[in-house]
Amino acid sequence: MKFVISGYFGFQNTGDEAILAAMIDHLREVSRGSEIVVLSQNPVLTRKIHNVSSVSRTDVLGISRELADADLFISGGGSLLQDVTSPRSVPYYLGLVTLAKVMRKPVFFYAQGIGPLNLKFSKFLVKTIGNRVEAITVRDEPSLELLKSLGVTKPKMHVAADPVFGLKPRHGAGKGSDLLEACGIPTQGGPLVIVSVRPWRAVPGYIQAVAQACDDLVKTHGAVVVYVPFYKVQDAPICQACIELMQERAYILDGDASPGEILSIMDEADFAIGMRYHALVFAVATATPFAALSYDPKVDGLLSIVGERPGLSGDSRDVNSFSGHVKDAWRRRDEMKARFSALAPKLAEAARHVACLAVDTGKKESRP
Repeated sequence: MKFVISGYFGFQNTGDEAILAAMIDHLREVSRGSEIVVLSQNPVLTRKIHNVSSVSRTDVLGISRELADADLFISGGGSLLQDVTSPRSVPYYLGLVTLAKVMRKPVFFYAQGIGPLNLKFSKFLVKTIGNRVEAITVRDEPSLELLKSLGVTKPKMHVAADPVFGLKPRHGAGKGSDLLEACGIPTQGGPLVIVSVRPWRAVPGYIQAVAQACDDLVKTHGAVVVYVPFYKVQDAPICQACIELMQERAYILDGDASPGEILSIMDEADFAIGMRYHALVFAVATATPFAALSYDPKVDGLLSIVGERPGLSGDSRDVNSFSGHVKDAWRRRDEMKARFSALAPKLAEAARHVACLAVDTGKKESRP
């Protein structure tokens, strides 16, 4: 079989690259020997990292050539159909879906997170084009409910799990402690705390709150605090700002670690403070206790699945209470670890099952 995959790939965002890595692994497990072509901002980098064919995400002729003999067009995963980061996202991704449909190719939405959708045009496009695809899988219940509320009713729809729950850590010579030590970060002497932060204009003072919480963990527990920029171009300056506000020593992970390598680092962590959605997915997948900051409804959806609440969110902006939330999460870490350990295999299985649904959709629709 041949799959053409569209998503936010080639931008060196760890979360989205982790999604792609997991999707490729799962599709190859189900359909061995399949050809996979990825639409990417940086096709050369995508080919190098993921060992797949790749074309530019803006090369309409190139995309059309790849679609000509494809068995399935896959849209996702991730938060593609939302208009918060840009009003162009929905028209772009659904434009590609429309191209596939014009070429009479089946379309599968792969574990997407839908919304927020604020623009009438976005909602119209999602309803109109969403009702013309063959199958839709979403990664949480709120996404399914949003699609239904918009009037998307015709395709088969399933609630699954984010593909990254099924991603495996990179072990052996590249395991987490080796990666940290190669960057000059000590892995002995105290509990390892991984921190993920990103820009967030809605809650002034959140950087100071994170820095204070990290200082408390170092002073009280001798923690080794390591900031990990999941989307380096946006996150690295915020991570550095947090470090400069801290009174105690902290570190930042430099270099270009792969999603599997960062997952290996999280696998060895004792605790995490997570803001990026996939930093929290990594934590749950590795049964790492955490305290969360929710900047987006998708984070709230994930926290609901795993039975946690955020220390800071768009609704709860009391930055002075965040240190107390982190202390409470630290006290509950054994209970949290046990809960995540029981939940992670189920989420991983749900993530892998999406590939089965995708392959079945491609096979069914390609039959004469």
